[in-house]
Amino acid sequence: MADVNFFWCGQNFYFLEYIVIMSHLKVGHNAIIWLHGERPSTKYWQELENNVAIKNADTIFNTSDFISNGGNNRTAADLWRFNLLYQRGGLYCDTDAFALKTFPDDEWIVCSAETIPDTLSIGVLKAPPNHPIFQECINMIKMNWGNIQIFSQAYKNFYGNTNPTHISELFYPYKWTDYKRIVSNYDIPLNSYSLHFYSNALEHNLPNSNNFIGRLLGVGKGLQTSDLNEEWCEIHSKTLLGKLWKWLLNGYSI
Repeated sequence: MADVNFFWCGQNFYFLEYIVIMSHLKVGHNAIIWLHGERPSTKYWQELENNVAIKNADTIFNTSDFISNGGNNRTAADLWRFNLLYQRGGLYCDTDAFALKTFPDDEWIVCSAETIPDTLSIGVLKAPPNHPIFQECINMIKMNWGNIQIFSQAYKNFYGNTNPTHISELFYPYKWTDYKRIVSNYDIPLNSYSLHFYSNALEHNLPNSNNFIGRLLGVGKGLQTSDLNEEWCEIHSKTLLGKLWKWLLNGYSI
């Protein structure tokens, strides 16, 4: 079974994070959550924590030290994953990367969810340990977030290109600009290993979504990502999120 590494910090561990971790368990991955700070107290964390390995994230990189020196939270999380991959290698996934099937046993997994040409993504990464790409990322990163192309540039410095190792749609079947697909009537991707919820885009844009179709789906003004839960999925069972929830519970056919 493949080990999949996740980073978590904060109390707001809700339904979306829960079903992502559960999806990896369902497809046969061993989930390792590297926790910074106190354990969340939500019911979703409590239902999950006995089924995963929980490790101290600070043994890899202490994000609090970086933030206290003026760093940005999202940059700190990026630095943590770069340190993990440099020190240990292996598979890293964001907590909004839902698994649809067991990931391929390849040494590298690097793909793109971006609309910008030649920009690779860091939501799903697999690499061998001690690779200088990640040391360069660590050295290049700035205190404020906005370093989305750092990995692409470091990768290009070593390989001369930013070609993905696999067809990008296998891990990001739709781009981050299509983040609302998860709460719309779309089918589960047939051939993909994973799909991304793009939680940051959902969190920042859903509360301001106020169109007719959105209101029909319950994606009207004021909807928060914390409102997306089992009950929402049951009511909106024809949405992509509803179908994923049904698959997770009942083996809904992909």
